[in-house]
Amino acid sequence: MIAITRRTTLKGTLALAATSLAPSVLHAREARPGLFLFDARFAASRQLAEQWRAQGVPVLDSREHDLGLAWRERIPQALAANPRIEGVTLWSDRFICETFGRDHSLAMTVADSALPGADPALRQWVLA
Repeated sequence: MIAITRRTTLKGTLALAATSLAPSVLHAREARPGLFLFDARFAASRQLAEQWRAQGVPVLDSREHDLGLAWRERIPQALAANPRIEGVTLWSDRFICETFGRDHSLAMTVADSALPGADPALRQWVLA
């Protein structure tokens, strides 16, 4: 028999809230990003990049481009009309983008959320 205490009720309520909000957070996109950054080594990241590319969003593979150089010209140009960048990358690429994004008045709005069923090293994030 499971004892029902205030603590177990609270934990159950928090777990239910987290599981019910997770899909809506992942699928509810307020706006299209001005750029989507992905890591082609991961299938989940490639799939999201293809979905955004199909919607006309520029995508950038962090393995093909030096992010430090990309933040000097390519990324700011892509963000000129829409200052929102999304990424599904490793933490190191997220950190680089967060650091360079500060120079463009961007801040993390979603940091390090895990993708269900994807490699745990892969993180989803948003700078706006």
